[in-house]
Amino acid sequence: MKNFNLATILVKSLCALLVLGASIASHAAEPVKYRLLLQVSEDSVEQLMLALNTARHVQKQFGPPNVDVEIVAFGPGVQTLKYYAPIPVADRVRETRTEGIRVVACEQSMRTAKLKPAMMLRDVAYVPLGAAEIMEKQAQGWLYIRP
Repeated sequence: MKNFNLATILVKSLCALLVLGASIASHAAEPVKYRLLLQVSEDSVEQLMLALNTARHVQKQFGPPNVDVEIVAFGPGVQTLKYYAPIPVADRVRETRTEGIRVVACEQSMRTAKLKPAMMLRDVAYVPLGAAEIMEKQAQGWLYIRP
């Protein structure tokens, strides 16, 4: 009787290990979903272009389906997203939006700068407070970079 119980325990343990191994293997095969948050807080076309380039390079590295990217402009950074921004900026913001990169402007910073949505590039989205957007995304596990 002892041998039967020991054999049963061994078989059950082996089955549990096989199920665990299969579960681990299936999770290892799933691609990791990365989430990248970039900050633009200076009135600098160069800084915005660096953030846009960084977003594209990260997407290229990991594959667009495997990475979510958001660029948050606040403070003086909202100035770079005005509708009369240099043509390369407007074109790049439009291109990145079609590539799944979200560019958002802080509404509080816009009010401070006396900017209205009609004065901004069409492809920009809005958040109430840029700093709060960054805090919330970080709390959700987004990786934060200030280029």
